[in-house]
Amino acid sequence: MTSDDSPTAPARAVRADVIRNRALLIGAAREMFQRDGAGASLEGVARKAGVGIGTLYRHFPTRQDLLEALLADAYDGLAGRARELVVSPDPADALMEWLHAFVTRVTAFRGMAAAAMVSLRDERPGPPAAMREAAGVLFARAQEAGDVPPDTAFTDVLRLAGAIAAATEHAPETAGRLLSLAAAGMVPGKAGRHG
Repeated sequence: MTSDDSPTAPARAVRADVIRNRALLIGAAREMFQRDGAGASLEGVARKAGVGIGTLYRHFPTRQDLLEALLADAYDGLAGRARELVVSPDPADALMEWLHAFVTRVTAFRGMAAAAMVSLRDERPGPPAAMREAAGVLFARAQEAGDVPPDTAFTDVLRLAGAIAAATEHAPETAGRLLSLAAAGMVPGKAGRHG
Protein backbone atom coordinates (compact mmCIF):
# COMPACT_ATOMS: atom_id res chain seq x y z
CA MET A 1 0.00 0.00 0.00
CA THR A 2 1.43 3.35 -0.95
CA SER A 3 1.13 6.38 1.26
CA ASP A 4 -1.53 7.75 -1.13
CA ASP A 5 -3.61 4.58 -0.64
CA SER A 6 -3.54 4.66 3.14
CA PRO A 7 -6.90 5.05 4.88
CA THR A 8 -5.73 8.26 6.54
CA ALA A 9 -4.54 9.91 3.31
CA PRO A 10 -6.69 12.90 2.39
CA ALA A 11 -9.02 12.40 -0.57
CA ARG A 12 -7.61 13.79 -3.77
CA ALA A 13 -9.40 16.72 -5.30
CA VAL A 14 -11.25 15.83 -8.48
CA ARG A 15 -9.64 17.53 -11.45
CA ALA A 16 -11.67 20.26 -13.12
CA ASP A 17 -11.51 18.53 -16.52
CA VAL A 18 -12.98 15.34 -15.02
CA ILE A 19 -15.91 17.29 -13.57
CA ARG A 20 -16.36 19.19 -16.84
CA ASN A 21 -16.28 16.01 -18.96
CA ARG A 22 -18.83 14.30 -16.74
CA ALA A 23 -21.18 17.29 -17.00
CA LEU A 24 -20.70 17.43 -20.79
CA LEU A 25 -21.47 13.71 -21.10
CA ILE A 26 -24.62 13.97 -18.97
CA GLY A 27 -25.83 16.99 -20.96
CA ALA A 28 -25.16 15.28 -24.29
CA ALA A 29 -26.84 12.07 -23.13
CA ARG A 30 -29.90 13.96 -21.90
CA GLU A 31 -30.26 15.68 -25.26
CA MET A 32 -29.69 12.55 -27.35
CA PHE A 33 -31.85 10.27 -25.17
CA GLN A 34 -34.73 12.75 -25.28
CA ARG A 35 -34.47 12.76 -29.07
CA ASP A 36 -33.61 9.10 -29.77
CA GLY A 37 -34.53 7.21 -26.59
CA ALA A 38 -32.35 5.31 -24.13
CA GLY A 39 -30.90 3.21 -26.94
CA ALA A 40 -29.17 6.20 -28.54
CA SER A 41 -25.60 5.66 -29.71
CA LEU A 42 -23.07 6.02 -26.90
CA GLU A 43 -20.46 6.91 -29.50
CA GLY A 44 -22.80 9.71 -30.57
CA VAL A 45 -23.12 10.86 -26.96
CA ALA A 46 -19.32 11.00 -26.60
CA ARG A 47 -18.98 12.84 -29.92
CA LYS A 48 -21.68 15.37 -28.94
CA ALA A 49 -19.90 15.94 -25.61
CA GLY A 50 -16.62 16.49 -27.45
CA VAL A 51 -14.80 13.62 -25.75
CA GLY A 52 -13.63 10.16 -26.77
CA ILE A 53 -15.61 6.99 -26.15
CA GLY A 54 -12.96 5.92 -23.62
CA THR A 55 -13.75 9.00 -21.54
CA LEU A 56 -17.43 8.10 -21.60
CA TYR A 57 -16.70 4.56 -20.40
CA ARG A 58 -14.36 5.80 -17.66
CA HIS A 59 -17.22 7.87 -16.26
CA PHE A 60 -20.05 5.46 -17.10
CA PRO A 61 -18.88 1.84 -17.58
CA THR A 62 -22.36 0.74 -18.74
CA ARG A 63 -25.35 2.35 -20.42
CA GLN A 64 -27.30 1.77 -17.19
CA ASP A 65 -24.70 3.81 -15.27
CA LEU A 66 -25.26 6.72 -17.66
CA LEU A 67 -29.04 6.36 -17.40
CA GLU A 68 -28.79 6.34 -13.60
CA ALA A 69 -26.81 9.59 -13.70
CA LEU A 70 -29.71 11.12 -15.62
CA LEU A 71 -32.26 9.54 -13.28
CA ALA A 72 -30.49 10.99 -10.20
CA ASP A 73 -31.95 14.43 -10.92
CA ALA A 74 -35.41 12.93 -11.33
CA TYR A 75 -35.07 11.03 -8.05
CA ASP A 76 -33.87 14.12 -6.20
CA GLY A 77 -36.84 16.09 -7.54
CA LEU A 78 -39.26 13.32 -6.60
CA ALA A 79 -37.82 13.09 -3.08
CA GLY A 80 -38.29 16.85 -2.71
CA ARG A 81 -41.84 16.64 -4.01
CA ALA A 82 -42.64 13.87 -1.52
CA ARG A 83 -41.32 16.02 1.34
CA GLU A 84 -43.54 18.91 0.17
CA LEU A 85 -46.63 16.70 -0.07
CA VAL A 86 -46.19 15.15 3.38
CA VAL A 87 -48.04 18.12 4.94
CA SER A 88 -51.08 17.65 2.69
CA PRO A 89 -54.31 17.27 4.66
CA ASP A 90 -55.40 14.39 2.37
CA PRO A 91 -52.85 11.53 2.47
CA ALA A 92 -54.46 9.62 -0.43
CA ASP A 93 -54.44 12.67 -2.70
CA ALA A 94 -50.83 13.39 -1.74
CA LEU A 95 -49.77 9.83 -2.59
CA MET A 96 -51.62 9.89 -5.92
CA GLU A 97 -50.11 13.27 -6.81
CA TRP A 98 -46.66 11.89 -6.08
CA LEU A 99 -47.30 8.75 -8.15
CA HIS A 100 -48.37 10.94 -11.09
CA ALA A 101 -45.17 12.96 -10.66
CA PHE A 102 -43.14 9.73 -10.55
CA VAL A 103 -44.62 8.46 -13.81
CA THR A 104 -44.07 11.84 -15.48
CA ARG A 105 -40.44 12.15 -14.34
CA VAL A 106 -39.38 8.62 -15.33
CA THR A 107 -40.85 8.93 -18.82
CA ALA A 108 -38.80 11.94 -19.93
CA PHE A 109 -37.56 9.81 -22.83
CA ARG A 110 -38.20 6.34 -24.29
CA GLY A 111 -36.56 3.65 -22.23
CA MET A 112 -36.13 5.75 -19.10
CA ALA A 113 -38.89 3.92 -17.19
CA ALA A 114 -37.20 0.54 -17.73
CA ALA A 115 -33.89 1.99 -16.53
CA ALA A 116 -35.66 3.43 -13.48
CA MET A 117 -37.09 0.04 -12.55
CA VAL A 118 -33.59 -1.49 -12.72
CA SER A 119 -32.11 1.26 -10.55
CA LEU A 120 -34.94 1.07 -8.02
CA ARG A 121 -34.08 -2.57 -7.30
CA ASP A 122 -30.72 -1.37 -6.00
CA GLU A 123 -30.79 -1.00 -2.23
CA ARG A 124 -27.56 1.04 -1.96
CA PRO A 125 -27.71 4.56 -0.50
CA GLY A 126 -28.15 7.32 -3.04
CA PRO A 127 -30.87 9.16 -4.94
CA PRO A 128 -33.16 6.12 -5.47
CA ALA A 129 -33.03 5.21 -1.78
CA ALA A 130 -33.64 8.81 -0.68
CA MET A 131 -36.63 9.04 -3.02
CA ARG A 132 -38.05 5.69 -1.80
CA GLU A 133 -37.65 6.82 1.81
CA ALA A 134 -39.38 10.19 1.27
CA ALA A 135 -42.21 8.68 -0.77
CA GLY A 136 -42.52 5.84 1.73
CA VAL A 137 -43.58 8.40 4.33
CA LEU A 138 -46.42 9.51 2.01
CA PHE A 139 -47.42 5.90 1.53
CA ALA A 140 -47.37 5.21 5.30
CA ARG A 141 -49.59 8.25 5.93
CA ALA A 142 -52.12 7.02 3.35
CA GLN A 143 -52.01 3.54 4.86
CA GLU A 144 -52.50 4.89 8.40
CA ALA A 145 -55.48 6.92 7.16
CA GLY A 146 -57.06 3.72 5.82
CA ASP A 147 -56.70 4.81 2.18
CA VAL A 148 -54.33 1.95 1.30
CA PRO A 149 -54.97 -1.66 2.43
CA PRO A 150 -52.80 -2.57 5.45
CA ASP A 151 -51.22 -5.57 3.71
CA THR A 152 -49.99 -3.49 0.74
CA ALA A 153 -46.23 -2.95 0.39
CA PHE A 154 -44.86 0.33 -0.95
CA THR A 155 -42.40 -1.58 -3.14
CA ASP A 156 -45.37 -3.17 -4.93
CA VAL A 157 -46.99 0.23 -5.46
CA LEU A 158 -43.72 1.59 -6.85
CA ARG A 159 -43.37 -1.42 -9.18
CA LEU A 160 -46.93 -0.90 -10.40
CA ALA A 161 -46.27 2.80 -11.05
CA GLY A 162 -43.07 1.83 -12.89
CA ALA A 163 -44.97 -0.65 -15.03
CA ILE A 164 -47.56 2.00 -15.86
CA ALA A 165 -44.75 4.40 -16.76
CA ALA A 166 -43.15 1.82 -19.07
CA ALA A 167 -46.50 0.96 -20.66
CA THR A 168 -47.45 4.57 -21.31
CA GLU A 169 -44.18 6.20 -22.36
CA HIS A 170 -45.43 6.29 -25.97
CA ALA A 171 -48.87 7.55 -24.88
CA PRO A 172 -48.27 9.63 -21.72
CA GLU A 173 -51.83 10.96 -21.75
CA THR A 174 -53.04 7.49 -20.69
CA ALA A 175 -50.85 7.28 -17.56
CA GLY A 176 -53.29 9.18 -15.35
CA ARG A 177 -56.17 6.91 -16.34
CA LEU A 178 -54.16 3.78 -15.62
CA LEU A 179 -52.96 5.11 -12.26
CA SER A 180 -56.56 5.94 -11.32
CA LEU A 181 -57.73 2.50 -12.42
CA ALA A 182 -54.97 0.85 -10.39
CA ALA A 183 -55.85 2.97 -7.34
CA ALA A 184 -59.57 2.26 -7.58
CA GLY A 185 -59.19 -1.42 -8.41
CA MET A 186 -60.85 -3.02 -11.39
CA VAL A 187 -63.29 -5.10 -9.34
CA PRO A 188 -63.48 -3.58 -5.83
CA GLY A 189 -63.69 -6.23 -3.13
CA LYS A 190 -62.50 -9.05 -5.41
CA ALA A 191 -58.75 -8.40 -5.39
CA GLY A 192 -57.81 -11.27 -3.04
CA ARG A 193 -59.52 -14.09 -4.96
CA HIS A 194 -56.67 -14.95 -7.31
CA GLY A 195 -53.64 -13.54 -5.46
